[in-house]
Amino acid sequence: MKTEGRPRLADVFVSITDPGQAGKVEYDRCESLVAAVNAVLVGADTFIGIEAWAKAKLDGGGVI
Repeated sequence: MKTEGRPRLADVFVSITDPGQAGKVEYDRCESLVAAVNAVLVGADTFIGIEAWAKAKLDGGGVI
């Protein structure tokens, strides 16, 4: 599959503005969006499922 010239998922999410107050945000917006998309792609279908998948993968519980 040719990927040259196509934007990466993270590159697309970086351009999304975050309405939250910068000093109060405890998460990286881009990382959260990429994790959510990946979780849905592997079968998560609720916010709880997305959170569980992200915690397992991002906290050293597995390889993304």
